[in-house]
Amino acid sequence: MHMMVSKPEQWVKPMAVAGANQYTFHLEATENPGALIKDIRENGMKVGLAIKPGTSVEYLAPWANQIDMALVMTVEPGFGGQKFMEDMMPKVHWLRTQFPSLDIEVDGGVGPDTVHKCAEPFGRSLSFTALEVRNFSKIRN
Repeated sequence: MHMMVSKPEQWVKPMAVAGANQYTFHLEATENPGALIKDIRENGMKVGLAIKPGTSVEYLAPWANQIDMALVMTVEPGFGGQKFMEDMMPKVHWLRTQFPSLDIEVDGGVGPDTVHKCAEPFGRSLSFTALEVRNFSKIRN
């Protein structure tokens, strides 16, 4: 579950009751990420932590060893149809070098013309949360 909400704390229990196995929240949306991470774990879910394009990746670093997945937004959240922001990929590269076992995802503007730009810094598995699937036949190995 990728929660793009202003008060992610209030949705932990309802999402757990609904059967969510992972709860991803935006770091910018909470004043106490540590308490929220603890609450998510106590409710039996994995923890994902998202950062918006304007947020420094280093802001996520103190929490990286407490989460299961980092999500780098490659568009501004909340507005469909945006172009992929390639300048977010250094954040992915930095996370991969600093936290090699951390699952990393990107979200936004990923499609046949940008998927290769996403794959490069990962060097292993590649995960997407919002992949544009039309004209997917353009993607080649």
